[in-house]
Amino acid sequence: MRLNDPILNLRPEIEQDGEFLARLYRSTREDLLQLNLAEAMLDQLVEMQFRAQQTGYRNHFPDARHVIIEKQGEPIGCTITHHGADLIRLVYLAFLPHERNRGYGRSVVQVLQSEAANAKKPITLSVATQNWQAQRLYVSSGFRPVNIDGANLEMIWLRNVTRQASTAK
Repeated sequence: MRLNDPILNLRPEIEQDGEFLARLYRSTREDLLQLNLAEAMLDQLVEMQFRAQQTGYRNHFPDARHVIIEKQGEPIGCTITHHGADLIRLVYLAFLPHERNRGYGRSVVQVLQSEAANAKKPITLSVATQNWQAQRLYVSSGFRPVNIDGANLEMIWLRNVTRQASTAK
């Protein structure tokens, strides 16, 4: 994956990115941060949820590409994508709060769409029903909802695909 934005760089995730990824994850969990918990308890809860997320992604998508998004050499986000035989799965896309709403997510999605179009594969993803900003990005990028599963909305992008693929993870 290569972005068309000259100030952004993509690189593979490395072990030393753990602290950044934990900080990024914490910034995406406004639901947990709003709980009325003592700071130490909140830190433990967020850390536990972060580890569960990381373990879950690695177990469900063992061959996924884990990529750090950098702006002028500093990490600002990450993406996880799984390139399967029949589809591409956007597993995770997140940016630090001060880097959101700047078009960086759209740049990542557009590159992924170009790869999918060339491979004639759909892209699937799951987004929290409460994450309106991400949903707006995906809908404006041509994704359409296919299923709602309580807290998550499954979406698909089908440009240049010769047959409909399953949205199964």
